[in-house]
Amino acid sequence: MALVAWSLVASNAAAQAASVDAAPESSAAAAPVAPVAPSAAAAAPATPAAAAKEPAHALGDLQSPEQLNTRYSAYSLPAGQWSFKTGALGVGDGDVFAQLGLAYGLGRGVQLNANLMHIGVGLLNVSAGWHFIDTRYFDLGVRLGAWYGHGKWFWIADAVATKVISKLDAVKIPIELIASSMPTRWLELDLGVQYTYATLFGTSANERNLFTDSEIGMQQFFVRPGVRVFITDGTAFEFFAKLPIYSAVHDESGSTTLPFDRVWGMEAGLRSRLVRGFFGNVRLQYAAISDLLYGARLYPAFDLEFRF
Repeated sequence: MALVAWSLVASNAAAQAASVDAAPESSAAAAPVAPVAPSAAAAAPATPAAAAKEPAHALGDLQSPEQLNTRYSAYSLPAGQWSFKTGALGVGDGDVFAQLGLAYGLGRGVQLNANLMHIGVGLLNVSAGWHFIDTRYFDLGVRLGAWYGHGKWFWIADAVATKVISKLDAVKIPIELIASSMPTRWLELDLGVQYTYATLFGTSANERNLFTDSEIGMQQFFVRPGVRVFITDGTAFEFFAKLPIYSAVHDESGSTTLPFDRVWGMEAGLRSRLVRGFFGNVRLQYAAISDLLYGARLYPAFDLEFRF
């Protein structure tokens, strides 16, 4: 009997020990898992340092979209912005003789332009630009224009010029592809490649007239490299060169090719923001066309631009 009692006591003790050892495991398995609180780093909003890198230009300087220069660049006016420009003594498309320019940004990189001064003196001059590639460091745009000149409408010419150009009509269609880049906040690089189809009706290529002297009636293919250096937020130096590869005058009597030294040119200018939305531009240009138009190869030009 004693042996039997001792066996019962030992069995009970072993069972109790087994239950004690199993209790923590069952408790851990049965206990609910407490939710893990989100970390402060995950809950906190993104800081400016984690945001995408800002472009080189900032609002308020001449590299910002609403203030950058669309002349000889790939850029266009922002959607809904108007530009009114007046100036004189230019030698390029759109500003030869004088300009009273009006431009408007349609959006999606499209801009329309017209020189009301040219229309007022008998020259139809309209154009459109499209800034179709827009990236951080590289931009590409295209510009297409249309000119029409009727000699009898060009009333500002003197008596001799009027006698010559009254017998002719001029048609000119320029198309230009322009690449622009802003590698830093203080530098912009531009490169334009332009082909111009032009022809004259009713005159001889050997006769001098304002349409050929101003290159309105001249067929050309040229490149135009340029650089803009931003010395302050509101001031930039601009340098451009026109390097023709082919230049000719076409009319009813045939074609005359012109030498490089008669049609190349260069200019240096200063663009400044005078007040908000108001810009002044002065340029010193050197070209044979300046001599033909204004009596000196080295000649200044200017314009004032108001954007709203």
